[in-house]
Amino acid sequence: MSTYDAQADIKIEALLRKMDALILNKLCRTDAKKLNDLIIYHFDSNASCARARLALTAGLALGLSDNRCIALAAGCELIHNASLLHDDIQDGDTQRRGKEAAWSRFDKSTAMCAGTLMLSAAFDTIHQSQPDSHRLVSHLHQRTADLICGQTLDLSYAAQPVNLEGYLNIATLKSGSLLALPLELVMIASQQNNALTDATIAGQSFAVAYQIADDLNDVHDDQTRGTCNIISVLEQLHLDKTLATTEAMHVMQTHLLKAETHAAQLPAHSGEFLMSLCGKLSLEEA
Repeated sequence: MSTYDAQADIKIEALLRKMDALILNKLCRTDAKKLNDLIIYHFDSNASCARARLALTAGLALGLSDNRCIALAAGCELIHNASLLHDDIQDGDTQRRGKEAAWSRFDKSTAMCAGTLMLSAAFDTIHQSQPDSHRLVSHLHQRTADLICGQTLDLSYAAQPVNLEGYLNIATLKSGSLLALPLELVMIASQQNNALTDATIAGQSFAVAYQIADDLNDVHDDQTRGTCNIISVLEQLHLDKTLATTEAMHVMQTHLLKAETHAAQLPAHSGEFLMSLCGKLSLEEA
């Protein structure tokens, strides 16, 4: 069970505000007003910033400076938000975080440019996070490549349906890449090399569980659109919807337990925030 202290959020909230300022400073410094307006609009939302919080809480636990924690968190959020902009265009989603998606509010071309700028800014931010940053930058590239591979496989689902193993691979690549990334970058930056595998497994396992929970809430919409959903995948195995839902819940809980177990093994209690997310998701889906 996590012992994460919610009172620690007082400092985290202050660091998040500094991270937001860093991100906008990286992005909004051109004469392209429409691009700047879209970026400000996109970030003006009630996002949970879960990836940033993972980086900040883990980084502080392992003794990284505030500025290094902020840079790592910003790099993760920039990659994540770039993927959201591009995903919404590819999926044709007109809503994001309870309001009109940026591409729909402005236009596709400007949103694509904004997403590409965010990708570039992420690498610059991570590069500047510490003097010897080549390993961090290389790892950021690998996880970005995983993300793109997962998105490509997800987009091809309608033409080429997958089995459960294929589904889990897509979720691990597309969602797991960016939920493992904050913890992985912190372990690399703090030279906790022995903990890198636990960070990877914890983040990826939680991402799979979260994706399944999301699928369970969106079964009807996903099946109507023909997009990848674990219930559709399991129904291909000749399970009816009730049995498919039961099996999906089992797979989700298995991955939650795996995530919590490996998060608990991270040094200096740096996995406690992820453990708290596991507990919250488990209660919500109980």
